[in-house]
Amino acid sequence: MHAIKKLAIFLHCGFLALLLAGAFIRPATAAPSCDGHSSNLMFGTVNLLAGGVTDATSTISYGCSADPGTVVLLCVSLGADPNTGLYTLRNLGSGSNRMAFNFYTDAARSTIWGAVGAAGGYAPVPIIMTFGSGEYYKSATTLLYGRIQSAGQTGLPSGTYDTGYISGWPMKIDYKAVANSTSASCANGGMSNKSSSFYAQAVVKSDCRIDSASTMDFGTVFQTLSQNIDSAATITVTCNGGMGANGYKVGLGNGTNASGTQRRMKGPGGGYVNYELYRDAQRSSRWGNDYNTSLPGVGNGLPQALTVYGRVPPQSAPGIGLFTDTVVITISY
Repeated sequence: MHAIKKLAIFLHCGFLALLLAGAFIRPATAAPSCDGHSSNLMFGTVNLLAGGVTDATSTISYGCSADPGTVVLLCVSLGADPNTGLYTLRNLGSGSNRMAFNFYTDAARSTIWGAVGAAGGYAPVPIIMTFGSGEYYKSATTLLYGRIQSAGQTGLPSGTYDTGYISGWPMKIDYKAVANSTSASCANGGMSNKSSSFYAQAVVKSDCRIDSASTMDFGTVFQTLSQNIDSAATITVTCNGGMGANGYKVGLGNGTNASGTQRRMKGPGGGYVNYELYRDAQRSSRWGNDYNTSLPGVGNGLPQALTVYGRVPPQSAPGIGLFTDTVVITISY
């Protein structure tokens, strides 16, 4: 009897002890979990010869799950150029060609977007998320600002420049729970992270411009037109992109006073002086306006001077006065 009673008391006390111990068990706080990604950064068509800058924006979306009352620090990092390791000069690619651009944290494009642990002060963007009562998941967005500077890149060939050559631009979200927002720092370490990548693209437009054209002046003739009279003029063009390897062709029309393909200058009395324009100093290759007689060139984004060689052949003098003509210049690319 006594043994059974003592056993019953022992079991009862043990059960009570177990209940008391259970009263002090608290559920473990779940560590935060975060992720993020960016939409495509599309610069559209870029006219490098126009100068200036081309801007674009994309949206970075991020979200975290955590317990109510948790303060989470997120640090959004954009990688350096994978080939150069630089934050100051990131590149889009088209074949072996590279176009410089960069990411910024502000609309004024004054602060380069860096990464956790980056040298040179190129910092990531810190974000604080505070979970209130009943909140277990929060999400938000922030803007990413991109810019292409035309300066120094006018010689790039036309084409699509993008991040395909590196399989997308690297982005990383580092995160951790912190005691409060004032103690949050991306430099303190101890973070978990999630990596992703996104696409950026710019299309370089084939473009040429005719910068200037000087006057071809055959001078004053005090005699009959019994011998060749030669002169020259200069056409200055600037091109990038075009018919393969930055190619272009410059054509010259027959002039406003032509008879068929014969170029002529017209005088005050209605008379004409025949002349011709050539692509070479020997005056053997006529400079025309079709594919075969236009002058080909290769653009490098810098002004290029093209010489037009002129000649007035021997002919009967049509009278005295000033003889002129106007020729249309056409550039194809």
